[in-house]
Amino acid sequence: MSIFKVLEDKIKIESENFSDYLSDKKGDILKGSEFMLYALSQSFQNKTMEEIDLGIVDSSYKGETYDFGIDAIYITGSKDFIENLEQLESYNEDTKFIIHLFQFKKGTGVSQGDLLKFKNGIDKVLINEDIADSDNLYFYNRMLALNEIKSSLYQDFTPDNIKVVCHIAFGGIEKNITSDPLLVEELSNIQILLQNNGFTNNEINILDCQKLIKSSSDEQIIDIIEYEKTFKYITGSSKSDKLNGYISILKGKEIAELVRKHQSSIFEANIRDYYKRSGLNSKITETSSSDEEAKFFWSFNNGLTMTCNKVDELPNDKYKLYNLQIVNGCQTSNAIYQAVKNKERVDELNLKKAGGEELTKKETEELTSKENLQFNDQTTILVKIIETKSDDLVYKITETTNSQTPIKAFSLKANDDIQMLIEEYLVNNNIWYERRINFYKNKGKKNIVNIQKLFQLFTSQILLKPSQVKTRPKSMFIATYDSVFPSPEVETMNFLFYLIPIKVDLALTQKIRQVRRDEEITDKYQLTMLSYGKLHFGCFILSSILKKEYGKKGIVKNSDKLLDELENNFDIHFNDALLNFEKILKASAGNRKESIVTGVRKIELDNRIAKFVMNRN
Repeated sequence: MSIFKVLEDKIKIESENFSDYLSDKKGDILKGSEFMLYALSQSFQNKTMEEIDLGIVDSSYKGETYDFGIDAIYITGSKDFIENLEQLESYNEDTKFIIHLFQFKKGTGVSQGDLLKFKNGIDKVLINEDIADSDNLYFYNRMLALNEIKSSLYQDFTPDNIKVVCHIAFGGIEKNITSDPLLVEELSNIQILLQNNGFTNNEINILDCQKLIKSSSDEQIIDIIEYEKTFKYITGSSKSDKLNGYISILKGKEIAELVRKHQSSIFEANIRDYYKRSGLNSKITETSSSDEEAKFFWSFNNGLTMTCNKVDELPNDKYKLYNLQIVNGCQTSNAIYQAVKNKERVDELNLKKAGGEELTKKETEELTSKENLQFNDQTTILVKIIETKSDDLVYKITETTNSQTPIKAFSLKANDDIQMLIEEYLVNNNIWYERRINFYKNKGKKNIVNIQKLFQLFTSQILLKPSQVKTRPKSMFIATYDSVFPSPEVETMNFLFYLIPIKVDLALTQKIRQVRRDEEITDKYQLTMLSYGKLHFGCFILSSILKKEYGKKGIVKNSDKLLDELENNFDIHFNDALLNFEKILKASAGNRKESIVTGVRKIELDNRIAKFVMNRN
């Protein structure tokens, strides 16, 4: 079997997972869309198709007029999609950001014209920023949001940490492009264009059939650490039952460098979240900076727990760790990293003074604040490294080593009793609740909802805070987890409050696809509302059905009616929601469609929605 047939078969199998996004596609558009969705799902392995779909601007897929050779566009920070300006607050100065631009060609070749079109599209979208809503309304609205983020990135972060990556995904082999001088010249012209317009950190990434066939193992963090002392505890050698331990003393600088290189990606399995202003973090930074206490740091601190699925023992007291994660010690790691950053900044400012330059007032204040919080090289830390290939063990280790903290982040999906009960309840209602990333996706299931999505739907429709949870999902999750997902021992939660918002969202998703496909709505303000206000729409759908009985009691009392109306009379409630949402949004954000992108992120809109639904007769 040829490698091209292998790719074709993989696309055919995988396309079943996102068939809902292809239901209105036929012929060549269907084939091209299948290839595009497959390539994007391979590029962003741990993202849901709903998240991926947000970045697609391909005109054939979206039913628009032009796309200028650009089929999808995303901005990522430490592998997370960045969809609004407020998300940037959670990143530090060493975070690696990428602006991704994709062009897809399902065939085995790419023409000079394809690359020239891609280049001109990059010029139009990234540099001149002159997309018109008449060309592609979805693309126009997406760039309104992304241009705001891009401007802030280049203003607030070092350009060296911001890269533009132009992905060319096609069904052939890379040599088809790199052996053709005309195509190589066009690729060079793309990079020259970016370079000449200030995007000096750029890259061309050719995703050929061989790369698209590869598994997700390429996403693993693989790194080398150097230890001072170590003790090995070997309990098994077979792949199935391996659980080996390495108790080591590491220099604090080793941990800081891991954080610098991998940022939040190295904490994906950790249930804690790092807060820069935490008093505990400040105390850890102080200890790692103290001449008297730094040498005792390893004995004062509980240390870190790392997991990996393979350890290579290297010469000169080093380990190479595969699929590395810090599952306990996020705060400690970040506090040490901050102390190292303080030392680097103090050295930089002192060097400036030594060179005869005068510090600004702001720099003087910064020097004073950081001078006593510089990392001390005597700092060492106790690290427990656990080698296992069992995901179940990793989740259990993560849970038990973090049992002292009430803080929970999105990555804790498996072990809470309430989460297991929700999964059981939703599965009985033909909805697949992913407590673990890709668990049901890999089984080919549809109607998949993950913990983050459920939290957002509950907070939007039950708590009436769609703008807030759209803008700050992670911080709200941490702050309100126990009220949305209470422990069964503490409070009995009616699972209808999870089921109904999901049912509303599924019906709304299906209806939005249908009105776009059939061009039932042509008003650009309303179309933009559909793109950016879906969380808000859910509130108005429930309001249309429940009227003055909107609330927890009303949902329980009218649950059968709700499910029936969503199934049989949704069009009536959709039209009602569309008109009322438009009225409320215009009163809050104004009549210009360009104001919607920022308007749906304002708390004022939540207040207006709550007032409307509570006073409705």
